[in-house]
Amino acid sequence: MTAPMKEVGNVTAGQYVAFDKCLEQAWQAMLSDTDKAFKLLDHARTLVDSSVRRECQLFFHEGWAYIFQGDHLQALKQLTESLALAEQIKDPEEFWRIHNGMGMAYQGMGQYGEALHHYRQSLAISQSVVNINGIFASQLNLAALHYEIDDLVSVEELLNQMLGLDSAAITAENLGEAALLQAHLHSRRSRFQDALLGCRAALEYARQLNFGHLEIQALIAVARCQRLQNRLVEAETTLLVTIDHPEFDKEGVTGLYAYIELAKVLASTGHFSRAVRTLRQGLRREALPEFSLIQQRALETLAVCLERAKKYRAAHIVLRLTLDLERKLQQRDVRRQIELRQYEAKMEDERLARQLAQHENRQLKAAQSRLQLINELARQLASSLRIEDIGQKLYDIVKERLDVHFVSLALNRPDVEAIEYVMAIDDGTRLPGFSIPYSFQQSRAVQAIRSGTPLLISGENQQLRSLRVGDNRMLPLSQLFVPLIHNQSVIGMVSLQSSIAERFGDDELELLSSLAPFIAITLSNALSHQQLFEVNTALSHEKTQIEAAQQRIEYMANHDTLTGLPNRRLLVDFVDERIAVANETGRTFYLVYIDLDGFKPVNDRHGHRVGDSVLTTLANRLSDALRKADFAARVGGDEFVIIVDDFDNEPAIHAFISRMLSVIEKPVISENEEVTVSASIGVARYGTHGRDLDTLMHHADQAMYGIKRSGKGGIAYAELHPRLLF
Repeated sequence: MTAPMKEVGNVTAGQYVAFDKCLEQAWQAMLSDTDKAFKLLDHARTLVDSSVRRECQLFFHEGWAYIFQGDHLQALKQLTESLALAEQIKDPEEFWRIHNGMGMAYQGMGQYGEALHHYRQSLAISQSVVNINGIFASQLNLAALHYEIDDLVSVEELLNQMLGLDSAAITAENLGEAALLQAHLHSRRSRFQDALLGCRAALEYARQLNFGHLEIQALIAVARCQRLQNRLVEAETTLLVTIDHPEFDKEGVTGLYAYIELAKVLASTGHFSRAVRTLRQGLRREALPEFSLIQQRALETLAVCLERAKKYRAAHIVLRLTLDLERKLQQRDVRRQIELRQYEAKMEDERLARQLAQHENRQLKAAQSRLQLINELARQLASSLRIEDIGQKLYDIVKERLDVHFVSLALNRPDVEAIEYVMAIDDGTRLPGFSIPYSFQQSRAVQAIRSGTPLLISGENQQLRSLRVGDNRMLPLSQLFVPLIHNQSVIGMVSLQSSIAERFGDDELELLSSLAPFIAITLSNALSHQQLFEVNTALSHEKTQIEAAQQRIEYMANHDTLTGLPNRRLLVDFVDERIAVANETGRTFYLVYIDLDGFKPVNDRHGHRVGDSVLTTLANRLSDALRKADFAARVGGDEFVIIVDDFDNEPAIHAFISRMLSVIEKPVISENEEVTVSASIGVARYGTHGRDLDTLMHHADQAMYGIKRSGKGGIAYAELHPRLLF
């Protein structure tokens, strides 16, 4: 911790020591008990008089406490306050820690670009003062961010850089977190032995520090490696030990990872009901948030286990809960984004207010007027994600204040070397979109976009009058073109026109230039939203195509490609189901083995195309002749198997199978050729001739070959000495 300041008022050195100790205790308590951490921080405020440094430290610790609590927006607010105070004391130690915290907060909200910016800021500050632990911590957070977005190459590069640092200058906590991240990386690349070494290193640091969270996460990582290596018994043991850890109940929502992993282990061993109970136990844990991404993953795993356990209704209900949770998460993220933008606008307002306080009264009033307009625009545009809405609201705000009749919003399109006007309103009338090529260098808009600097024009260029759009009766005697710059790139331009000469001056230019960054951010968000919508549409279409392809593949894997009948694979599944039903209800079934007689001469005489047509026709006839509970499959070139539901007596089953034979023997017309075939049919009854598919097939096959040897088609029933029936 930072050394205590000198005495202020009646504060003693002992109180500063107590203050620092209180902060240290709060830091240690954050992971396991954030409520205790906040109480300690509240107590710390009572120990010493307020000062910039102490307030900076308190806001910093409160920000991190909110990070551990999962309230990343509130964390960002506290850390922003801490950063503002750190700018006054200019302490690099505070700067790199605060930027690291802000990176964590933005990362927790999915704002990866902002998170990356703050992590890099933290790294640059640490490098400038050669703070080895700060460099390591910043690189560790960068690596964790890249791991979260599946950029494994960058993760490995950063970890290699970290390995080159002096470990003696790095805290054991950071070394343990790095070892665990390296273990995750090895696991993702199926280097399980290296992953387990990393887990062991993380466990050693965790036990050395008595850091329960790190130990638990390392144990979960060990179990995952064991599961992926198919060491399922060891994985189950590891996870049960993890769940019994004394500090496991403090894990909160991250503890669900252990239950998810354990459920996967149980499912891998076929214990789907135990997997379901495990996940339900995890989801019923106390202190879970209302909803989180981890809970969504747990529900998805639960749905799969229920389905594999053949509890389809329950699986359907859980899937609906999962979709509902996913929708809530998306809505929460949208609310966070809106609240974040409003908060950032508020912070910008406060920053401007602090600057305005340093100006003279005249400048203060002018700046306050601009601020009011910015605030109004910010409120109007905070929820605007359509470019058309941005332009309309901009027009509504500035038309009266600045006496303008024309407002336009254009995009910079370097890909086609042109400026695309996506919104233009002249005297309240929206105009059709149009483009101006870069090659038209006389255009003021082109000049502003290409130079990246604002242009203020008084008086109309007569040579360009014929190129104007809008109401020709209103001459643009004053024009203002301001580029919109975002992330150091010109993404567009806003332009104003007034029919009043000399209407725009330095104040208006300064005002619009102040508005431009916010308009640029809003425009960038709208473009990102539009691109995201297009990407989501494309992904949805691709997902539909993949699902259709998977269905086709599944169908082809279970059906004969020529006749469309189920194949042997689907026959096995169907017979397994029928055996289960028979064992449970006592209702038996017959297996009918059909081998066509005289089919080879059909191929020899008429060709394979006619032969294929005959097979397809016979397959269709058999399918049409079956009852709803019956089943037909093609198991060979000219061999079919029919599963027939039980009949009340032998004459009834014989009549049914005789009808199958007559269906087969009916002539087939193909390519103007009449083809006739017969069949040898063997029949076996479940329970009488076997209690599994192979045995039933064997007896039916033996009976069928008895017919086949007689040289003519017919039906034979499996028994010790098969008898012929005609």
